[in-house]
Amino acid sequence: MNIPVKYGIVLGVIVAAMGFALATLGLHTNEVTPTGFVIAAIIINVVIVVLAVRRTARSSYWLQQLGNGLVLGLVGAVIIFLGSWFMTAMVFPNYYTEFAEAARARAVAGGLPPEEIEAAVAMATGTPVGSAFAGALGTVITSVVFAGIAGIFYRAGRI
Repeated sequence: MNIPVKYGIVLGVIVAAMGFALATLGLHTNEVTPTGFVIAAIIINVVIVVLAVRRTARSSYWLQQLGNGLVLGLVGAVIIFLGSWFMTAMVFPNYYTEFAEAARARAVAGGLPPEEIEAAVAMATGTPVGSAFAGALGTVITSVVFAGIAGIFYRAGRI
């Protein structure tokens, strides 16, 4: 198995496991935790891409590094998509309902007017496929962008 595929599997498994932990612990209803999850997932994505590009730098030109980032991102994205969809559609089918209810409770407690409460609930409403797709797309984009950036520095011998 080549390096981008291995690292893509690692990325997908880590991020999917983090998502399951978030839901299992009920932290998806917390105001800050979902944002923290996204930030942590991006940081993990960047670190894994940089490590993979570092391992392939000697044998890959810059365009090949972009391709390595794309393969890594696609492999990770498939696992992340399936993990997220399975978690929110099958294991925790009330995930988005609970998330929206928590947003409503925070908005009401904050004394917001009814139209702002509904706007807060609308922003918190999601679907298993939509959320899984957003995570997968973000993974691919992040992987390619940071593979390109890291590839420039590794090829120049600066890292």
